[in-house]
Amino acid sequence: MAQRRRAPWLWLIVAALLLAGGAWLMRGAEPPSRPPPPPVRLPTRMNGSEHLRADNRRTWVPLPSLDAGVAVSAPPPARDPVLALMPAEVKRAAVVAEFNAIVNSELGGLMTDCLFGDDSSFLGELRDAGMDPVTKIDRVAMVDDSVVVTGDFKNAQWRKFLPEDAVAKGYGRQGELIEVKREDGGIDTFAVWGGQMFVAGGDEASQRAILDRLEGNGPPAKPVLDESMAYGEVYGVVAAGALADLIGKQDARLGETIRQSAKSVQLHMDVSHDVGLVADVQSEDPQKTEELRRSLGSALSLARMQAQAQGKTGQADLLDLAHVRSAGGGTDFRLEAGLPYEYMEKALRQCVADRKERAAGKRRTEPPAPAPQ
Repeated sequence: MAQRRRAPWLWLIVAALLLAGGAWLMRGAEPPSRPPPPPVRLPTRMNGSEHLRADNRRTWVPLPSLDAGVAVSAPPPARDPVLALMPAEVKRAAVVAEFNAIVNSELGGLMTDCLFGDDSSFLGELRDAGMDPVTKIDRVAMVDDSVVVTGDFKNAQWRKFLPEDAVAKGYGRQGELIEVKREDGGIDTFAVWGGQMFVAGGDEASQRAILDRLEGNGPPAKPVLDESMAYGEVYGVVAAGALADLIGKQDARLGETIRQSAKSVQLHMDVSHDVGLVADVQSEDPQKTEELRRSLGSALSLARMQAQAQGKTGQADLLDLAHVRSAGGGTDFRLEAGLPYEYMEKALRQCVADRKERAAGKRRTEPPAPAPQ
């Protein structure tokens, strides 16, 4: 019973990540036929609305530095809580998805239907508890093994999803650590903070570290993701090693080139209408970086030629929107790619249709409910 009641908040986190990345997971469908897709909007810098968004999110003032219990500095300036919890470095990635902006974009309705469809029981439980993912969630951040979900949870009744023997322990100024026993005798933990944040994944030590950074405990450090990088609907930094592992599964040579050449990759994705991706690759070795730039350019050209040779004009058109070019601002080169609105709409509508077909098939195969006695 405890396991069943714990599932909704776990699936909430999974759904948030799927929604943030769902657009790219649909890319295997065949795009629309001619005419060629128009250029898509690429997120290359903060626009006016994103500057305003950043200003409005400076709501948290960490404690000043202390020495023997006495403040030795003035209170630090107000910060965005999500950016305040970012570490100085990551092993894999620190990525933020503007969940609310994504679900309320032009494609948001189809994305929601693709993910949730007619599964009203799951959404109904969350909404009854004041945790409607469409209206209550603001952002979802991934920091290595940890997932952070932010939103308006002040009046949420999320504790109803926990078993009765769950243990809550206060931590810091506004934090709380929750311990939940597993059936195998182990303990899972997650953290909540200030009525606006859930932290799950990783272990208790990593969750404590996130709360410590958020509340200003410890020496100040330059975060891997700061306010100047918070533009687009998805933004963040991916460690070169993690990217090399991912790409190496498909192309071992290219994966090894990334591992030897790149330092990190800064990502920005715009999904306000089309889906546009910008990846700035940073390196400390210009010669190896040039090798990586040529390798990526060659891979795109080869894929484009293969699509044309196989008569897949739609895929070739999409690959025409992908480019590798030099970039300023301290980056060595930039990869740009896009998926037009028409392509995304078609892929998501197919996802919705497939979900409905699976649901109909499940209803046909389920045994009828027993008649009441």
